[in-house]
Amino acid sequence: MSPVDFFSLTPVDLAHLLQDRYGEPSYRAHQLLEWVYKKGRRDFDGMTNISRELREKLQDEICFSEAKIVERKISLDGTRKYLIDLGEFVAKRTVSAGVGGRALVEAVMIKQPRRMTLCLSSQVGCGMACAFCMTGTMGFVAHLSESQIIRQLLAVAEDSRQFGDSFSNIVFMGMGEPLHNFENLKRALLILNSPYAFDIGPRKITVSTSGLLPEIKRFFDESLGANLAVSLNATDDEVRSKIMPVNKRYNLNALLELVRGLPLGKRKTITFEYVMLAGVNDREEDLNRLPELLNGLPVKLNLIPYNSNGGLGFEPPSASKVSEWQKTLSMMGIVTTVRWSKGGDIAAACGQLVSAAKRSDLVH
Repeated sequence: MSPVDFFSLTPVDLAHLLQDRYGEPSYRAHQLLEWVYKKGRRDFDGMTNISRELREKLQDEICFSEAKIVERKISLDGTRKYLIDLGEFVAKRTVSAGVGGRALVEAVMIKQPRRMTLCLSSQVGCGMACAFCMTGTMGFVAHLSESQIIRQLLAVAEDSRQFGDSFSNIVFMGMGEPLHNFENLKRALLILNSPYAFDIGPRKITVSTSGLLPEIKRFFDESLGANLAVSLNATDDEVRSKIMPVNKRYNLNALLELVRGLPLGKRKTITFEYVMLAGVNDREEDLNRLPELLNGLPVKLNLIPYNSNGGLGFEPPSASKVSEWQKTLSMMGIVTTVRWSKGGDIAAACGQLVSAAKRSDLVH
């Protein structure tokens, strides 16, 4: 029997495994989680509050898979971008988003005024094919397992020690559509939230989606707890369908109606993201339509000036236009913030490092 990957186990899974195989109480799982996630142990020998007999059994039956940082780039603004090899993947189609069949993904430590935010990937490639995103040109290749998601985080956390910082918030806004990988995302969130593992509160985790309506509903039905950010990116179906093919299946009206009926509870609002593309969705008529579209909805709006991806044919608007939009929308009663792009000098936009790795055969 092959060893079980520790990072694939949710706290409940681990407790059941210890109970079913060894007759151990549930608190033993809590001890193991703390050793691995809080104290950084990757072997059982030093886990002194676990019996020697149990440690010897676990040594043979549980393993710790690894992730390899292939490349790290540091921006002048303090943002760090990582290209990470998570091992082999099970492809859903014949196109490789890695080199030599490896699961190459990107993670970014985003430097912000008072904190670092870790941006994680959820898939190899992406099937949403958003016209402005480099990852969309790769197509969907494979879901990341819960273990690969967790190991991606651990690799960045370990590397960050040499910089004397760590992340306080997590966003699933890297490669992939997180809600397309719902089950593995859900399991990863259980590990991230566990007080015996990472102990990261749900309010400090944001999951971004292009607008998969059934999965958005499921996200709330199953009370995943994390914040949700929905990519709006246009004020009419014609433009949104051109830049976001998902709109052909779930159009603006259907999206807005779903949001209107969500059981938000104490959450009160969700975030709509609006990537501003010069001459495409930043026209005067777009600015005029937005307040009408969002009227009465429990949302706040996040304006995101485009982070240029070479060769995709889009450019960011001027800073003055972004400021005009924020001021106008705020005056109309819409809570509006601007998320300025970080790491432009290190290809921090999604998919750029993986694309470069494919071109240069970086991984052998």
